Amino acid sequence: MNCTNCNQSLEDQTNFCPACGQSTRSIDRGFWVVMREQMHELLDIDGRLALSVKTLLTEPGKMTREYIEGRRMQYTPPLRLYLSISILFFLLFSYIYPIYSSQQNTSGSLSDYYAKAMFVLFPIYAILIQVFYSSSRFLGNLVFSLHLHSLVYLVLMVISLLEANESKHVILLWLQVPPTLYLFWYIAQSFKTVFEQNWFWTLAKSGAIFFIYMAMLGIAFDVVLEQVI
Repeated sequence: MNCTNCNQSLEDQTNFCPACGQSTRSIDRGFWVVMREQMHELLDIDGRLALSVKTLLTEPGKMTREYIEGRRMQYTPPLRLYLSISILFFLLFSYIYPIYSSQQNTSGSLSDYYAKAMFVLFPIYAILIQVFYSSSRFLGNLVFSLHLHSLVYLVLMVISLLEANESKHVILLWLQVPPTLYLFWYIAQSFKTVFEQNWFWTLAKSGAIFFIYMAMLGIAFDVVLEQVI
């Protein structure tokens, strides 16, 4: 048996080609079998995703520290985690606020533009971190940015659901306060965990980065609105 991609000779019961890495399994195995495998690869459903989300939510900055220190195999790769969570967020966002998902022009909806803008902006957040923590490594800052943005999307999903239904009961308005406070605490604690500076410098630097980034987000979203509408 040979690999269909590179024609490398394969041994029996081999799942992947040793030369090019392509799976040796045929696609002629039934639609749902193939779809299940593709979803498995996309979302990394092998325990790592669940552990990654749990760690992300409960231990601010830990995954970034683990990644920087070389303990990576137990977690979903940062970019895959970001993409998985951001896809869920923008799907939910489009469902809750359908006006943003309606086609504005031939290029797509506002939601599409925002998703693309955020994909461009998260490296800028890493650059801001690099400016304030000049001795840090940019790759680590990029991973940190991916983890933080993933967490923000998770929290915003909760807040969006509450906000969309707040007219039904005033308590849903007040229930948005805890996740908002949690988000601010989380950002500060993450910086403290990753960069290990005292609380004064942690709050000063993370606060400065936050306000600069929010200003940049505002400008970016204004540009998106001008382009789409």
